[in-house]
Amino acid sequence: SNPVQAKACVLPASSSGFGVISNIKGKEKFDRADPNLEKNAKQSDKQARKFDVEAMMNEFNKKVEETKINAITNEIKKGTDGENQDMADLMGFSGFGKISKKPVTNSKKKVIAETKPVTLTQKEVLSDKRLSSDSQKAEENNDDNNNDDDSDDDMSDEEPSVTDSKDTLPISHEIRLNHAVKAVSGLALDPAGARLVTGSQDFDVKFWDFNAMDSRFQSFRTIQPMENYHIRSIEYSITGDLLLLASGGPQAQVLDRDGSQVYECRKGDQYIVDMARTNGHVSALYNAVWHPKDRNIFMTSASDCTIRLWDINVTKNQKTVIKLKGSDGKKVSPTHAVFSKDSTMIAVATIDGSLSLFPTRGPFVRPKLINKTAHSKGSETSCLRFSIDGNKILSRGGDDTLKLWDIRNFAKAVNVANNLDNVFIGTDCWFSPDESVVMTGTSVKRGSGELVFFDTDSFNEVYRFSVGESSVSKILWHPKLNQIIVGCSNGIAKVYYSPELSSRGALLCAAKPRRRQVKNDEIPTGLQQQVINPNSLPMYREQRFLYAKRRKDKSRKDPVKSSAPDKPAFGLDAHKTKGCSLSAFVSKQIAMDTHGPPAEEEDPREVLLKYADVCEKDPYWIAPAYGPETKNVYQEVTEDTLSEEPASKKPMYFYNK
Repeated sequence: SNPVQAKACVLPASSSGFGVISNIKGKEKFDRADPNLEKNAKQSDKQARKFDVEAMMNEFNKKVEETKINAITNEIKKGTDGENQDMADLMGFSGFGKISKKPVTNSKKKVIAETKPVTLTQKEVLSDKRLSSDSQKAEENNDDNNNDDDSDDDMSDEEPSVTDSKDTLPISHEIRLNHAVKAVSGLALDPAGARLVTGSQDFDVKFWDFNAMDSRFQSFRTIQPMENYHIRSIEYSITGDLLLLASGGPQAQVLDRDGSQVYECRKGDQYIVDMARTNGHVSALYNAVWHPKDRNIFMTSASDCTIRLWDINVTKNQKTVIKLKGSDGKKVSPTHAVFSKDSTMIAVATIDGSLSLFPTRGPFVRPKLINKTAHSKGSETSCLRFSIDGNKILSRGGDDTLKLWDIRNFAKAVNVANNLDNVFIGTDCWFSPDESVVMTGTSVKRGSGELVFFDTDSFNEVYRFSVGESSVSKILWHPKLNQIIVGCSNGIAKVYYSPELSSRGALLCAAKPRRRQVKNDEIPTGLQQQVINPNSLPMYREQRFLYAKRRKDKSRKDPVKSSAPDKPAFGLDAHKTKGCSLSAFVSKQIAMDTHGPPAEEEDPREVLLKYADVCEKDPYWIAPAYGPETKNVYQEVTEDTLSEEPASKKPMYFYNK
């Protein structure tokens, strides 16, 4: 019999549960009766448990084998390949890893092993479903890959369509910002993409706030920081709190976000031959750029054949001077200078068509790398742009070309695009945020300019479109907003964006409704044309405009407008008030009858004139002082006396004659 059952029969019953002895006396009897019985019972329990575990493992292994066989047979059913069917017939799956006892036939019928029905747990059913779904997905992926391989062979020679490339560019929508009449020559957008600054050749700099603008697209501030010099370049610092401006003059300026001047470069002495010994530029600037790592340092290039590094904490002179020389050893003027993204190199384009690279730490005696035939001699290279890794440089030449350079092989351009008109000095070129596309604009004397996009690797033209009846004078591609700002020669700045690809920026103000405009009739007259002149005559003074609250307070104090009753008389000034009690009125009338009206209500001139006739008839007070025969003696006025005296002392009646 089962040892477990024997143990259950021998042990006494207890209230605490099966197999627990609560009676001590019974336990003593149990021990005395057979001391080895409990030990044998424990061993039998271990053997029973071991037997149960082995049985469970065997049953589990059987189920696993059966599920594998079912999965394989299902795959054979779904398969359409004849070779797989032949292999199945040859192998004969009757068990896992064993050949079936059925005879092997050469027919192509499927041999399915007979299996007993097995009840699987929920986890095993789920695993079977996942296995079948994974196998189906793998087959579908294999079919797709085979189809793709076939299609790749057919489409390998075809180029990407223009429509697909256009969809990846943020140019589906645009807004227009009316800056001025003359060409927009400067564009700057802060790193956050909230505030845009535009400068033009009419000397104005305008500030635009995307968060505060509505669909009217109006600027909130206009300044003229350079007086009569047109703007050449504008750039925000890496922190976005400072703005760097370069103009046609020799001095660059640093402004804060509100347009107030923070720093101004010194002007050099134009009579000194050695430009390294002057404390600033002596001729017009070409551009000015910030240091990509240090917010206090910036660089300027000018037509005095020098490039200067400045520190806004030092107000006396520049930090470093780089004197440029051409291939013939003579001085040469730079047209554009820029820092690399990692601030280790400075790229300089000069008027003789060469492209030079200087290390930022120096020395600046001669360039580290130079290409003397980068662009045509005498053409002004309008823009240089480094890639993020610092190995590629994009240059926009005045010879109507766009070139891509690799500093690791600087002798020859990697890619070149020709027939790109460039009339304006500041025509830019930009990398896309992912650097898969490069962009530039065309500027012509007459006609419409275009925005052109090229693939970075092959320089194949991706897309181009016209910006209107004007040329492209300045462009900017903001990496955070993924929006393109274009400055046109007719004074309009256009912002191109896509609702799907772009974020914030123009999207914030494009759909914002216009604010209600206040008509002139609703504006008070005093606020429309109010001239305040405190020194003017009373007859020419205009009544100052009072706000609603002050007008209301003033009207309340006016007894006529407010229809307020007279206040009762009290205190020392009671006789001055109009309203009083009956007794006060009676006493006032009695006093006037006896003594006359009070002195404050009489005219002093009339009071004195009463005694004029009395003094003439009875000069009681004057006669004792002057005597009865006193006469008035006046000076006789003649022409001789008048000629001796100055004109200011002459009598007016005689002087007018």
